[in-house]
Amino acid sequence: MASFEEASSPSGEVKSLKTLFELYSPSVFSYLLRLSGDRALAQDLTSETFYKAILAIDGFRGDASVKTWLLRIARNLYLRHAKREQRNTSLETMQAEGTHFITSQPGPEAEVMRKERDQAIQRALLRLSENDRTILLLTSQENMAYREIAKVLDISVSAVKVRIHRARQRFAIALNEIVNPKKE
Repeated sequence: MASFEEASSPSGEVKSLKTLFELYSPSVFSYLLRLSGDRALAQDLTSETFYKAILAIDGFRGDASVKTWLLRIARNLYLRHAKREQRNTSLETMQAEGTHFITSQPGPEAEVMRKERDQAIQRALLRLSENDRTILLLTSQENMAYREIAKVLDISVSAVKVRIHRARQRFAIALNEIVNPKKE
């Protein structure tokens, strides 16, 4: 993986921006897709993330990794969009786009079970607040360290630990309500 310094050298500026995009756009897009549940919005915000990064490239201090910096830009853009639009994400959008968690279970029965589990997970995630979804996605989907998450969210590492714990509890409750609905 290319370092930010290599990618931002004066001799290869255009190539470096392409390299940065190629290296980090899949992670940024995946994060935004899982956060928003909307493929078109995730694509737009991914493009806008890199546009903002290019504009702010001189402000990159190197306190965090490039990926952390880009995910923070992406998160801020998403939160601004969500606030502006005041909209709810929908499970139907995610299902229509074919978003699912990857597993390695073969066979038709396993495939049906995987789809049912993925749908339950998606519905449970969408029941959570944006903050809970964000912190769970950064830990489970992006495999980010607590320190990186703290930088993305601009909070302390101990606050990250507390938020992850609480988000996991709320996720477990939401998932349990979906998997084991109360009969009335």
